[in-house]
Amino acid sequence: MSGVKWIKITVNMFDDEKIKIIESMPEGDSILIVWIKLLAQAGKTNAKGFIFLNENIPYTTEMLSTLFNRPITTVRLALQTLSQFGMIEIDECDFISINNWEKYKTIVTGK
Repeated sequence: MSGVKWIKITVNMFDDEKIKIIESMPEGDSILIVWIKLLAQAGKTNAKGFIFLNENIPYTTEMLSTLFNRPITTVRLALQTLSQFGMIEIDECDFISINNWEKYKTIVTGK
């Protein structure tokens, strides 16, 4: 699967209630960086908002910590927070997906 080149982030992203609440948390800035990196990774994976190494191997928190250059405790906190806020889902096989992915993906049309 080839990744998408762009994801949509609106200019009023920081007006969203969930983002404001996360931003006010002690590790809020780090959680938001992980959120943006998850969106970008979902674009690279290009699998309807799912994020994985391949279709049989979900990313572990350790893998994401390495990919995102963030401490594992920060990645764990971010995943937990984003899941609680309904921004991501982690299924029973540990595959992560972005909720409402259609909001962020780009639609490529011909010229």
